[in-house]
Amino acid sequence: MNGKIKIAIIIQLIICIFFGNNDVRSQAVKSTAFKYISPVPGSKYIMPQNNIALRHGEPIAVESLQNFSIQVNGSKSGKIEGRIVLASDSKTIIFTPFNSFAFGEEVQVNVSGGLETKSGINIEQESFTFSVSSALPELPANYFIEKEIGTVYSPVSSKMNKPIAKTETKDNNLPDDFPNITTFISEDLPTDGYYFTAPFGFWGWYPDAKPYLTIIDEHGTPVFYRKIPFAAYDFKKLYNGNIAYYANFNGWYRWVIEDDAFSIVDDWGMQNGYWTDWHEFQLLSKEGHEGHALVMAYDPQIVDMSEIVPGGNPNAIVNGWVIQEQDVDKNVVFQWRSWDHFLITDAHDLVDLTDSIIDPIHGNAIEVYSDSELLLSARNLNEITKISRNTGDIIWRLGGKNNMFEFVNDTLGFSVQHDCRRLDNGNISIFDNGTYHPQPFSSVIEYELDEIDHTAILIKRYRHNPDVYGSIMGNGQETETGNMVAGWGSLGEPAITEFSPEGDILAEINIESINYRAYRYPWETSYFSLNKDTLQYGYIWQEDTLQKIINAYNNSNQNIQLTSYFSVNDAFSVENEFPITILQGQHVQLNINFEPDTIGNFESMLTINSDINSDTLVQRIAQQVYLIGNATSGQSVNQHDGQGVFIYPNPTSDEINIQFSEQLQVSKIQLCNIYGSLILERKLNGEQKIILDLSPFPNGVYFVYLIEKYSLKPKFYKIIKY
Repeated sequence: MNGKIKIAIIIQLIICIFFGNNDVRSQAVKSTAFKYISPVPGSKYIMPQNNIALRHGEPIAVESLQNFSIQVNGSKSGKIEGRIVLASDSKTIIFTPFNSFAFGEEVQVNVSGGLETKSGINIEQESFTFSVSSALPELPANYFIEKEIGTVYSPVSSKMNKPIAKTETKDNNLPDDFPNITTFISEDLPTDGYYFTAPFGFWGWYPDAKPYLTIIDEHGTPVFYRKIPFAAYDFKKLYNGNIAYYANFNGWYRWVIEDDAFSIVDDWGMQNGYWTDWHEFQLLSKEGHEGHALVMAYDPQIVDMSEIVPGGNPNAIVNGWVIQEQDVDKNVVFQWRSWDHFLITDAHDLVDLTDSIIDPIHGNAIEVYSDSELLLSARNLNEITKISRNTGDIIWRLGGKNNMFEFVNDTLGFSVQHDCRRLDNGNISIFDNGTYHPQPFSSVIEYELDEIDHTAILIKRYRHNPDVYGSIMGNGQETETGNMVAGWGSLGEPAITEFSPEGDILAEINIESINYRAYRYPWETSYFSLNKDTLQYGYIWQEDTLQKIINAYNNSNQNIQLTSYFSVNDAFSVENEFPITILQGQHVQLNINFEPDTIGNFESMLTINSDINSDTLVQRIAQQVYLIGNATSGQSVNQHDGQGVFIYPNPTSDEINIQFSEQLQVSKIQLCNIYGSLILERKLNGEQKIILDLSPFPNGVYFVYLIEKYSLKPKFYKIIKY
């Protein structure tokens, strides 16, 4: 150690003793400074409409805002006035200019005043600058489309890896241009869920496919559809029971929110001058962020690429990526821009950086990883990135040129992926489009991440057999039952595959269309409702008829019509004549018949439809009821006793039908429990058939007594309620 260094150290120690340790002081400054500043100090390509946001991390003492001020000055605009608000999180201070910044100007921001947190921390003053975009590029009409496709292979067909029952939708009440749907179903498939899709045709693929929003069951029967004028994206159910999709809304492309009766209740879009993109929307449910939304945009800017790569275009249009978290008042409380954190040269090697239009990032998914972290999927980086929600800083990078992880049990990795999600077990899933595998194929990958030692262990790869390849779009969704739903994106055959946790195919849905993403959720509309979700008919005689009743209730604020029904099994039918009008707040009775023409066990899903087919709206809202019945031709307690009496179904879960010939002249029917106590009595007036409701009584053995007018000895029959 030379003398000059020794002297410098001694001087530093003296300063620390008498004036306070600089390192300690720098830590104190950090703890009392704003942790999140937007725009990032020193940043460029800022939109003219951008706001300024500041957050320390702890709730702000409202009274301290009285002395707080933000002075904003533009190199062209001069002093810039605006409105200061404290966002609903009580942590983020937002300055919104009354007028836009000028193109190409540098903006100076000075924050002053005695701002304090509720815990008494004094937040230090802050000064920083940022640069506004010099101009916004004029984009080709197909700018986003051509950059989405990338390397494209034609859709391919697939075969199942084991026999599964095939169902083709036979509902003859569907619109003529409704997409053709074929399903393959395993006996192991859970029945408590519906598939959400928004099929469409584009880029020359499926040119005859018309855009629809659809919710279909495992048989391909829709319980909801709506024909729409333009393609919609990412049709899904939100945590609060509402649904969301990206579409043209009042002349602007936005995220549209509807309730479970399919009425529009909200819409979301980007703020700060950005055009709302369709790749991702998340409505947040965690405390502290509840009701907030994550939205995103692409951010094309003019960049002199000759300064970045040899042969670069000096006026290239380069696409950035912007993410916003908005609070319940739609204030931007967090904004993250790829310009501040990624390099254009981070793009994978097949992105031409000398082109006139460059898409180096192509973000396509945002996932909440924790209360303080987000996962981002950047297709053209081949990368999943974890960032801080508090500061915007990158925490780690998985895949791509800046990969920080060692892959274990995985020699393929992933390429140009489209989806990343955190699973219930803490692992992450990625929909790997797989374009740059030695032989292209798509799959859903599950990784277990060790974020300390930076290893990514391949747990499983949900891979079709034989391989299928969806070159663009696609997703993987973990269902409530633990299965994995793969939406294959640009493929139509298959469009959706549901895997068991072991990787077995439980269901496959073919739709002649493109589907951006596909999901499966429990679902039931509140537009109208049925009082039962299951009807059990028990045992009846072959070629006989047993009728059960359900009530349909109108829950809407207007009269509605039930227009048709569809039963997967023809042994079940609705006796009522359609259409049936249900007045507002009223209900109607539906008579459901079981008429088996052969012996055996019968199951069906009966769909009751409320359709609208007009010049302005083509839509279905439906409810379903599960039907179970059995038919026999041998001797059973359900059959005629040889004396003109027929009692069925027996055993029964709720109702018992009693039918007898006119010659018996039955005047009274009594129901007794196993101890002989009378619990129900019905007097008759010439009827030959009645129904006894056993639902109020507990399960067990009962006796039915038939009292005839001119007989002293009643007939009695044992029945069982289960």
